[in-house]
Amino acid sequence: MQLASNKVIFVNAVALVSGGGLITLKEFIKNIPPDNTYVYYIFSSIPSLEQEFPNKNIKYIFFNHKKNISRIYWDYIGMRNWSKTNSLRPDFIISLQNTPVNFYNNEIPQISYVMQCIPFIDRQWNFFNREERKMWFYKNIYPFFMKAYIGKLHMIVTQSEWVGKSFIKKFNISKDKVFPIRPILKDLHKYILLKSYFDTNYYNIFLPSAPHIYKNNEEIVNALIHLKNNNTDISKIKIHLTFYENEDNNLKNKINKNNLIDNFIFLGRLDYKVMLSYYKYCDLVVFPSYLETFGLPLLEAAAFGKPIICANEFYSQEVVSGYEGAILIDVDSPTLWANSIYNEYIQKRKFKNYEAKFNETWKDFFRIIDSNF
Repeated sequence: MQLASNKVIFVNAVALVSGGGLITLKEFIKNIPPDNTYVYYIFSSIPSLEQEFPNKNIKYIFFNHKKNISRIYWDYIGMRNWSKTNSLRPDFIISLQNTPVNFYNNEIPQISYVMQCIPFIDRQWNFFNREERKMWFYKNIYPFFMKAYIGKLHMIVTQSEWVGKSFIKKFNISKDKVFPIRPILKDLHKYILLKSYFDTNYYNIFLPSAPHIYKNNEEIVNALIHLKNNNTDISKIKIHLTFYENEDNNLKNKINKNNLIDNFIFLGRLDYKVMLSYYKYCDLVVFPSYLETFGLPLLEAAAFGKPIICANEFYSQEVVSGYEGAILIDVDSPTLWANSIYNEYIQKRKFKNYEAKFNETWKDFFRIIDSNF
């Protein structure tokens, strides 16, 4: 049991096991103030966190409720049952995984940290298409869980302003309850990066991506097809992608069918410092994704002064609209993408290192907690 003077904070993170969600969880833990006024109970599915981030005012509780019905059960009743069984009632709740927890929400303040943006974009997916079914769920069903259990003392933290504004509009939440706290990158260009992985005889284009339909990797293939069909010499252009060829058979088949095998290099997953080396030494970064909450790769590329060609979406407008090296282009526009890529290939432009002027930090997140006591 905790001393009566200590404030107990439950942190719901059982579904954060990989990707951006896990990165967010680790950043949250690293930034927890070492203040014994608060004791953080972090509910997670990753036991290694306890060794990685030991802290006197953090208690780790491990459960395997990371998927589907198990996660719904946990959010709806599991955490509350654990609280009753262990005679430990929280003074504050933080859910880092988009959805609130059902826990006497009119009595206990709660923050939902929203990283999911699919419910807020104007695009539909087909439930009967296997590749689109998951997107359909996030678009049509997931919003119910995002809004469920929101009480009068509930607050929302988002990774971007555009998601915050969209949340207010979609769920009719008061704007004074929504706080955008965006990631900040500092001095990336100062990292000690030992080598380039590129053959400098070629024009090396970096495409930081994943084998998901919304990443829109086909946009870049279509751009090269357009250049090739117009008798443009693309023999010196190399596209470097951060996943394996066999992870996206449709993309692989399109590349093979159009005899573009020599133009694409599939790298697989990269260590973060290796990834930064690709940003630093590449000639151009392309980012055609039409679905991002924030678009961190854009800031990473701009930090090294690289020209960027990216999808003209809410996330890119927010993140790099102030960067002179960014060109924003509508998706499904192969001619525009092709011409922009070729222009950069001819001009080989470079820019000053850029850092976005966002003022928020993790300290602002913890100030929200302080303001409730």
